[in-house]
Amino acid sequence: MLDLGPEVMAVSGVLPRLLRLTNGVVALSSGRPGVQLRFCADGNGKTWTQPLELMPYANEKDAVSCGYTSLLATSPDRFLVIYSDFKHQTASGQIRKAIKVCEVTVKLDSAKLLAPKFRK
Repeated sequence: MLDLGPEVMAVSGVLPRLLRLTNGVVALSSGRPGVQLRFCADGNGKTWTQPLELMPYANEKDAVSCGYTSLLATSPDRFLVIYSDFKHQTASGQIRKAIKVCEVTVKLDSAKLLAPKFRK
């Protein structure tokens, strides 16, 4: 019997977003605390990478992001992830909330997911 039920991937997180790239990779973004990305290359959503932290939160006592994200494909192996940064430092040194965009490139090589590359 085929089990297609949901499985817990993380102990916390809000409003996860999925994006299937035309190269076959599925990207998953979620947040709170922080902002994480995971990737699936198996085509059925059963095997995912460990989370990649865009907004690390391990030693923070205050929130680093609202955790809500958006994903936008820009090519067969690239997409943008849009997220909030509650601790952005301006050129003058002030801490402000900001909306950021990060370009992510993720490729398949012989059905194996290669490490994603980020450009902030």
